[in-house]
Amino acid sequence: MLKRSFKPHSSIETMNTQKLKQIALVALSTLVLSACSISAETQAKMDEFNRTIPTCSSEADCSSKWNAALNWVEANSDFAVRGPAEDRINATSNIRSQGGVGVVVTRVASGSGYQLVVDTECFSAYGCPNIWDLQLDFNRSVNGAR
Repeated sequence: MLKRSFKPHSSIETMNTQKLKQIALVALSTLVLSACSISAETQAKMDEFNRTIPTCSSEADCSSKWNAALNWVEANSDFAVRGPAEDRINATSNIRSQGGVGVVVTRVASGSGYQLVVDTECFSAYGCPNIWDLQLDFNRSVNGAR
């Protein structure tokens, strides 16, 4: 019959193991929390984007801004505009192997007028230019249309 030998851990080994577990837990928690955060610069761009979404209320203003939106999409999307509709400009890819920046602009009823809301999409495994910068450029360009 085999005899089992029991050797109690020393208190130093137990403390070291507990300390390592605590350090690992803190490191893992920090990593998880930092993965969910965004930089102050990105947050500022997001806030500016939301504050500056183009709006229009008269037919002439809406027509001018819609044309400016279409021109901006044609100049900044890596894809051709596919069948512009009365309230949507769609220049994205439906083919997985194509890469680049796609753009969708939607005219949304808001109060007594409309908002022209842009959504840029990255179709590249290697990254795209800063999407928030593109969306801010859209807002500035369309808001400047007369």
